[in-house]
Amino acid sequence: MLALLVSLTVVVSLLVYGYGILVNFDKVRDMQRQFGNVLLLTAHPDDECMFFGPTLQALRHPTRVHVLCLSTGNAEGLGETRKKELQKSCQVFQLSRGNVKAIEHPELQDGMTTEWSPQVIADLIENYVKKHAVDTIVTFDEHGVSGHPNHKAAFFGAKTFVSQSKRRVALYKLVSISLVRKYIGIADLIVCKALQTPVLVSSPGEYWMTLKAMRQHLSQLVWFRYLYVSFSRYMFINELKKEDV
Repeated sequence: MLALLVSLTVVVSLLVYGYGILVNFDKVRDMQRQFGNVLLLTAHPDDECMFFGPTLQALRHPTRVHVLCLSTGNAEGLGETRKKELQKSCQVFQLSRGNVKAIEHPELQDGMTTEWSPQVIADLIENYVKKHAVDTIVTFDEHGVSGHPNHKAAFFGAKTFVSQSKRRVALYKLVSISLVRKYIGIADLIVCKALQTPVLVSSPGEYWMTLKAMRQHLSQLVWFRYLYVSFSRYMFINELKKEDV
């Protein structure tokens, strides 16, 4: 009975996955028309592929997508290495080298116990937005997907910037979900379909590109990350929600 249930779940997941890919084409076209210069705001090198792969796949273009990483991920003294890995990862996504930047700031150091100031982040965003004429920011939501305080700080920094800025900049956040849903991969599309949740879905080829990007972060490829890239729904599915500020 259990085997039958598992088999049925797999079949339904694959069918919904195929349907999701087909429907995704229209969503991607709508996003590309709606968004201009997009800034993906992350906290650490590797966030761009661990969490935002489907978004980058939908929006990637050499001249219109930027990645601003708020730290070099220097918690273990690997900051310079991780900066180079970030560049290599973004090159896999075909992003221009000049559109990718990792910040080394004394008040924005990688760590579970470090508190990042939203105002410091907002000021950094202001400089970048002004320089590159950014009109859309995509980042984590207030829960940070994994609960990491640096992820949450990225959201609150972006929200602070948008609330203070005279520029018309839209803010989109990556929606956090429950731990169970997070690790059921494409099967989560069944839940999304039931809840009528609009999502971005990576095709198998796009998933492999995201996986290739993750492989550029060699310093971070410990055993549990192999499990993550195999089972996390964020490798396949992104749900973006516009934040009203």
